[in-house]
Amino acid sequence: MQHLTDRSAVDPDAPPPWPPVRLPRPVRALAPTALVMLVLVPLAANDPDFGPTTSPSVNAGLMAFGALALALRRRHPAAVTAATLVSGQLPLAVALYGLAARRGTTTLLYVLAAAAELRLIVPFDLGDVTTPSSLAGLIEDPLVFGAVPILLGLTTHHRAHTVRVLAERNRFLGERNRLLEEARRHVEERAAAAERSRLAREMHDVVSNRVSLITLHAGAGQVARAEDPAAVRETLGLIRTLGLQALTELRGLLGVLTTAADQAPSLRGLPTLVEESRQAGLAVGLTVTGPADGLPAPGPAVQYAAYRIVQEALTNAHKHAPAAEVAVTVEVRPDGLRLAVVNTPAAAESDGPTGGHAPAADGSGLPSGGHGLTGMRTRAGDLGGTLHAGPTAEGGFAVRARLPLGAGRTG
Repeated sequence: MQHLTDRSAVDPDAPPPWPPVRLPRPVRALAPTALVMLVLVPLAANDPDFGPTTSPSVNAGLMAFGALALALRRRHPAAVTAATLVSGQLPLAVALYGLAARRGTTTLLYVLAAAAELRLIVPFDLGDVTTPSSLAGLIEDPLVFGAVPILLGLTTHHRAHTVRVLAERNRFLGERNRLLEEARRHVEERAAAAERSRLAREMHDVVSNRVSLITLHAGAGQVARAEDPAAVRETLGLIRTLGLQALTELRGLLGVLTTAADQAPSLRGLPTLVEESRQAGLAVGLTVTGPADGLPAPGPAVQYAAYRIVQEALTNAHKHAPAAEVAVTVEVRPDGLRLAVVNTPAAAESDGPTGGHAPAADGSGLPSGGHGLTGMRTRAGDLGGTLHAGPTAEGGFAVRARLPLGAGRTG
């Protein structure tokens, strides 16, 4: 036997099987008027006790007046309530409910409620309240046609107010969530752009330096004498070593190979970096000073940036001033790590850092993308340091940088 199951028990969020019935607004507005006119007015016309007076015709007229007034209760609730004070009990109850539902607890509501309660008590003989039944009859009309409609109206008013507050809160929360989502998306986009820029800078420094040295050694291998196989083998070995180093660093940058913190390029790697440039034919001198006693060592981020700046400066020297002598100076001072890579005036003989084209075997014919100096300045700026690059008074070229010692530390 098939059992029927309530959809709401299966899925609480499921819509009801049929939409709630809601009468059109004009019908709801005129329904009390029609009810009073069709039912109560004829009763008042035929029953002398059905109304505030002893005249059936007067009671019927007052009842009809109150019924017509109810048609305006939505726009003028207070005026309609005052008008129905002289009408029957039902029109007065409907008017009190409408006033309380639309205006809430106001002074005008209190005044009209007191007048309505007095109006509902007046027809009774206040002297005859000696029995429970007479007392119940005295309070029945003020309670049923006065207090109850007012309480129901106030409940409706507070419920509508709560719905409006919740709707406004939901609108505010929705707008806030939208703005937060946009801010989060913008932050992610900026972070992605910064990461792309960082990876591009790192890859430029690695590829530019290693490939430049490989090109220089390949050029030297081209002009090596065939009768000197030892020199050719040494050159090919250097090319292989540089290629493996470039591959390892690129894999580390792309996340294929995670480089341990103690294996990341730092100041300890400067002698090896300088020696590689010497083997490629560049005359390079290195001087490292500090830190003095009591002075903290530069952080890993500072050492890494210093290494990359020196690496890029030496690459530029290979490209633009292969015949010059280069002095690399690194000094740890209280105000930060200071480094300088300075070419002798011999760089001018190769048309400076942006000029001339020597034979490719010399290195000055190597391509330049123009991103080296920008990348170095960015590295220094990211750590809160400064970098200056330009011709010297003697006709050479210098790159000088200052990096804060504690930049990049997380602890």
